[in-house]
Amino acid sequence: MPVPELRGVAPRLLAEPAPPEIIDPPQYSIAWVILAVLCLLVITALVVGTLKITRAIEKRIAYRRRPSDIEALKAEFLRAVNDIADRHEAGRVEVREGHHELTGVMRRFVRRTTGHDVTSQDLATLLADERTRAVGELIGDLYEPDFAIASDRDLRDSVRRAREVIRTWS
Repeated sequence: MPVPELRGVAPRLLAEPAPPEIIDPPQYSIAWVILAVLCLLVITALVVGTLKITRAIEKRIAYRRRPSDIEALKAEFLRAVNDIADRHEAGRVEVREGHHELTGVMRRFVRRTTGHDVTSQDLATLLADERTRAVGELIGDLYEPDFAIASDRDLRDSVRRAREVIRTWS
């Protein structure tokens, strides 16, 4: 089949192209900037909120774990007993003087924990009271090396027993 000639179409198809023009790049909407700022604010709020919440939780846990008053007193007097032992090991305290100091520490311990002044009570009074019986037994054992001119009692054993009495005190 013969193709019909299109006379006027060819010149239009072969016409000059449009002159090149510079096209501006597409502009970003202000909505993207606002969205970025909002995201940064949300992220900052989440970080600050998380830090405040975790710090509050840690603070509550720390207060829950803190020692009671009696535990703090026990720790204070254990340090005093350990100080006597350390000075004895360093050679600055003799056995007799160490036992004497240990007796004083134990009497102050009873006074601070019970409120009763037992610094001048005799041994029978300490042994008669149920609360002070353990300290009374220890002090009774400390009297011999405390007042004897010479004793074969070891200060380390007395310190160990004093620590045990302090730790089991209720």
